[in-house]
Amino acid sequence: MKTIFLYTIITFILAGCTTLRPSLHEYTILPSYTPHTVTALPINATLKLSSTRSIASLSSTQFYYLKNTSHIDAYLYSRWSDTPSSMIDRSLTSSLQNRQLFAALIPVSSSATADLILESDLSAFYHRFLDDSKSEGFIDITYRLIDPKTKKTVAAKRFVITEPALSSDAKGGVDALTKATRRLSENSADWLEATGRDTQWVK
Repeated sequence: MKTIFLYTIITFILAGCTTLRPSLHEYTILPSYTPHTVTALPINATLKLSSTRSIASLSSTQFYYLKNTSHIDAYLYSRWSDTPSSMIDRSLTSSLQNRQLFAALIPVSSSATADLILESDLSAFYHRFLDDSKSEGFIDITYRLIDPKTKKTVAAKRFVITEPALSSDAKGGVDALTKATRRLSENSADWLEATGRDTQWVK
């Protein structure tokens, strides 16, 4: 009888712990569609977007925050629906498609060749805390435009994007990183357009 009573108490305790455990929140960054008036002919070249490479800690769906410039940890009950690299790639692809900059955009999964290849390395994608009350979305990424025929770098650009967070929690970090990702896509598209139109190899 005592054994049954003890088992019942333990069951209720475990059930209570399960009930009190916060639910897991999953977030994503969807590409934004901004109508863009095409005022010039597309750059007469095809562009292939390679998958963005990232440091090991950013190769998962963990949602990381950064404190004191060196302390990195993950939110326990918040995560991304996809890796930061994938969300950045989708956002840039959407921006380039909206602008119709190139003769064609070729996905990395395609076996087709291209006139240019865009490579990128992601070094930071964090909800960064500046102090106890201020935080921001922080992205650090470097792009390289490669000529696959010569294997030479046509141009390279590092982007460090920050956006202030309205709250010092996971939701605030998500909103800030969403804005930072979309601004990164627009800035990257601006750079690709300027580079493409100013480079001599473009016919």
